[in-house]
Amino acid sequence: MKQDHGTEFVRELMGDEGKDQWLLVNPRMLIGLVGTVACYGWAFLMLGTSAFVPSAAAAGTAAGGPHLCFVLGAMAALACTWAFSDFFSRRRRVQYALAFACTGAGAAGLWFALSGLWTLLSSVLLGAGFGLVYGLYGEFACLNFHVSIKTYVLGIFCCALAACAGLLFAGAEMGFFFALVFPVVAFAAYACVFAFFHLGRQPVVDRKTSDARNRVVWRSYLATATAGMAAGFGLGCLLSTESVHSGAYAVAEVLVVGTCAFLLVDACRKNRVNETITMRFFLPFAAVVAFPLMFAPPALKFVFAVLLLCGSLFPITCSLSAMCKHVALCDLSPIRAFSFGRLICLAGIAVGMALAFLGFSSAGMGGLTYETTSAAVVVVFMMLVIFSASFVMTEDNYPDEARIRRGADGEKDEDGAEPAVGEGAVARPGIFHIKCEIVARTYGLSNRQREVLGMLAKGRNADYITEKLIISSHTAKAHIYNIYQKTGVHSRQELMDLVEDTDVAAAGDMLQDILDDRT
Repeated sequence: MKQDHGTEFVRELMGDEGKDQWLLVNPRMLIGLVGTVACYGWAFLMLGTSAFVPSAAAAGTAAGGPHLCFVLGAMAALACTWAFSDFFSRRRRVQYALAFACTGAGAAGLWFALSGLWTLLSSVLLGAGFGLVYGLYGEFACLNFHVSIKTYVLGIFCCALAACAGLLFAGAEMGFFFALVFPVVAFAAYACVFAFFHLGRQPVVDRKTSDARNRVVWRSYLATATAGMAAGFGLGCLLSTESVHSGAYAVAEVLVVGTCAFLLVDACRKNRVNETITMRFFLPFAAVVAFPLMFAPPALKFVFAVLLLCGSLFPITCSLSAMCKHVALCDLSPIRAFSFGRLICLAGIAVGMALAFLGFSSAGMGGLTYETTSAAVVVVFMMLVIFSASFVMTEDNYPDEARIRRGADGEKDEDGAEPAVGEGAVARPGIFHIKCEIVARTYGLSNRQREVLGMLAKGRNADYITEKLIISSHTAKAHIYNIYQKTGVHSRQELMDLVEDTDVAAAGDMLQDILDDRT
């Protein structure tokens, strides 16, 4: 296996689904991972605590305005990167500079907090800075982690949430400076990543081509928004009923980290928790957990809020990894596709937070009592969840590799959708095998490796190869490793691209030899 970025080591993922996947770990990649962890930690601290609002943190209270404004600012930034994806894809330095300026202005405004209006405006700017750099890290993840994206996403969530636990020890006086470390690390790491991975030279997929290739259906976005709404509702309930440094936050920290750790272990072993299954189980779970919020005393509401928050991590992490994988499978514009997917998730978080802040305000709303408003918003939340469930629980949401390739062959997928416009049909099977044979002869693959190459190029994994060729798991993985090493690729997707991009017409005498052998 080629080693492009310094000293690397290869670690095999244990488990059924990850047996043919390899993780490349090197110092440069680790810098990118640290930056991604810092980026998510930044979001978790702003969404779940008042660390970035010194006045609220010092008072031990949490006002809904700054949190909602942060989400709205991030949504505005993601909407801009989606709408002007062609511009930002070619000018990542501009996006980085805008993110840095917005973050600096927002952090300074929150520190000085001259007025309530200035706090809200500063929160919008801080959110905009996060949204812009979030899109950049989303592109980095889609380009580099797509082989084992789910494992990376869950690992990043675990590390980010664990790092946020430091706030419990920093105290109210140092909470702001502790939180400020996260955006500083995120910006510093991305500057290194941009130089190390030559992101400014990455090929650009224009918005028209990207949209034509996109196979995500509207149910997927509805599922993502619903998961975000549940997370926002749980966060809003926690922020409304608990102080930043209370025991409830310590419990929440342990439970959310434990939930992510469970998902990470599952991803590395059986990988049973996928996006479709989690939505089918999570939506009824969300309705059941939210119902007691109508009757529970304020002191116990945080229990159900934490359960709802932990449950929302299942679909949120799955949909995030599914989106990143989809970007790689369909060769979409990472900035455009990732920004739109996360925009939908943040929109759900904003709705959930707004409902929670309205319903769990201790003063009540419009002359209504606390019990009335809290019961009303729980009913509204449950109705929205049930409405979403009627659509997203019926069929699969994100298309998998098999469905995408069936569509590329000119077949309709389960939704009855036609192949992506402008993609054209994949080469006929005869041409496909000729391309595989050209690659095999070019790189000197053995006869058995040629068989494995054909299966890998169709998107098959090590389990399928083991069963089809009646060989041991160890032998199958050895063949895969040797093929990767000889062809110089690092993942199954790169190998599929290598076969697909093979020019048959340029094969010359080799093509004639192949045709003679076939006849």
